[in-house]
Amino acid sequence: MIITPRLLHGSSLCLGLGLLAAMPLGAQTTDYTKRINGDSAVAVYPVPYTVPKREEIKAVLDRIKGYTVETTTLKVFDNKTGQEIAAPDMANLNPNAVVDRRYGNLNFWDYTNGVVMSGFSMVAEETGDQSYFDYNVRFYDFTFTWMPYFRALEEKTKKRNDYSRMIQMSALDHCGSITAALIRTQMKHPDPRYRAWIDNVADFISNKQFRFEDGSLARERPQPRSVWTDDFYMGVSFLAQMGKLTGDTQYWDDGVKQITQLSKHLFISEKGLYDHGWSENTAGYDPRFYWGRANGWATMAMCELLSVLPKDFKGRDEVLHLYRQHMRSLIELQDGTGLWHNMLDKSETYLETSASAMFVYGLAKGVNEGWLSPAFGPAAITGWNGVVTRVLPDGRVDGICEGTTYANDNSYYFFRGASANTNFFGSVIYAGAEMMKLVKNPEIQIVPARPDAVNSAIHFRWTKDAATPMR
Repeated sequence: MIITPRLLHGSSLCLGLGLLAAMPLGAQTTDYTKRINGDSAVAVYPVPYTVPKREEIKAVLDRIKGYTVETTTLKVFDNKTGQEIAAPDMANLNPNAVVDRRYGNLNFWDYTNGVVMSGFSMVAEETGDQSYFDYNVRFYDFTFTWMPYFRALEEKTKKRNDYSRMIQMSALDHCGSITAALIRTQMKHPDPRYRAWIDNVADFISNKQFRFEDGSLARERPQPRSVWTDDFYMGVSFLAQMGKLTGDTQYWDDGVKQITQLSKHLFISEKGLYDHGWSENTAGYDPRFYWGRANGWATMAMCELLSVLPKDFKGRDEVLHLYRQHMRSLIELQDGTGLWHNMLDKSETYLETSASAMFVYGLAKGVNEGWLSPAFGPAAITGWNGVVTRVLPDGRVDGICEGTTYANDNSYYFFRGASANTNFFGSVIYAGAEMMKLVKNPEIQIVPARPDAVNSAIHFRWTKDAATPMR
């Protein structure tokens, strides 16, 4: 039988009407722009991928300050009787007098406490919260009240005591960092005792500290002629602040010299990282170990120096170039949690907090100052978010590597202890102070990632009002 077009058309019409009749009233039509087998996977971040609020950052710092204040007793005891010695009595020196160290070393003249107090000065300046700066004044008043007593006690007994490292300086660890914080305190709270000691330290670092013939700060351990990346901060933080205090640019010249000359031994350009130490007797074949906090000391020192140098200062561009190379390499090694590994190039080692905070500070500072493109901003944000996960409810900071010497084997670095009971948390304060500036920086537009988005990243851009994008 031949089916005519008329009959075919009629059959199709009947079929269509039948389907329409079979559909329930109110049924929706098919949306051909949507998948029928589910959406793409939304990223699940182990650490919040969000932009922190300024008040949230301050709350974290307040917890750390609370712990610091609570455990800095600033007391001296007779260690035999257990009685507190309320005030120094120069006429009756007590050979059993000791500074309270039941809660650690926060009462002591120590480089780690210098980092804490420099950080506190930054927070006080950024927020106007005077309680941070008040801590510094209390600490230094206690120190200079008791130091003459312990000096006389050492002279009488011929035994070292809690102030021997301060009185008999023999290394940058004994003076550079903590006196840099003293200078910050002196500039806002002048005290003749502070000023006299600052000059004493300046004389030691400039004229007595062991150096190579070219003037590079050096150590006589573990090998007879060695340089440490730690001494970027131990020396340069003081030199930067001393130049600012006195207006004498010789200190800044020395700071530039230290960074550029030490980098010739320690900065490994193909990696963009700093070796922890270098010894002259390796004849150019020095074994290299990229310890996280060593690289953090370099980061902080370069930032401190760049912060005070005039833009046309001789050698500034070379320091800035080293800093930028270093920051680029560090971003590439950042873990997905926002943190960095204790040995930067070895992901088998644990994620370490103090160095991570140092890098957050360096990145945030660079974007704030215009030394870095805003493209570096998201790494600072994610780094801070990672660091925050390590701040405990009581204000201690967990996951911090213990004090570390310059070693020449992987086993030593791999198995460095980490805990919440060290004094190396000052870098978290540095990072927080700079992050508070970053999230309110008027020259930066921060575009947060959209919540639950399949493909949305944090972006930083210069605002239209940003006059000089790179400085």
